[in-house]
Amino acid sequence: MGGNRRTGVFATRSGFRPNPIGMSAVVLEGMRRHQGKLLLELSGIDLLDRTPVLDIKPYLPYADIIPEAVGGFAAGPPRPSLSVGFTDRARQVCTLLENDHPGFVDLLKQVLSADPRPAYINRQPARTDFGIRLYNVNIRWRIRQGAIVVHTIEVRPDP
Repeated sequence: MGGNRRTGVFATRSGFRPNPIGMSAVVLEGMRRHQGKLLLELSGIDLLDRTPVLDIKPYLPYADIIPEAVGGFAAGPPRPSLSVGFTDRARQVCTLLENDHPGFVDLLKQVLSADPRPAYINRQPARTDFGIRLYNVNIRWRIRQGAIVVHTIEVRPDP
């Protein structure tokens, strides 16, 4: 989660898993101990009786987006830490992208403002150029005076 070390399949909230484990959003109705084991009382579950629950994550309103659900773990998404700007050339490509994919530029700004650089980058302060792939779009940017400046956007054909 930051590039410093490998993490297991349960360390993230990703639905892209290398195995056929199902995922469900459920309501935790209660917990109790029985014969030295902790039992979870769940409702709204879409699995068969006695199916093991392998992993539990808290509900995050900004990520899971279930309108009637209530979260208590994290009230809101992380605050953006970097401002995002575009060179003239990159801005022109953004205009073309928005025609085919409305909202893409806002998504890109949200992703980049959260500072997606790997955590180990603090050890390499001289490195200023970075890249990310978002859908079929390669984005390259530089860190300049504590802000992100997107300089190259390349749309790749879908495979």
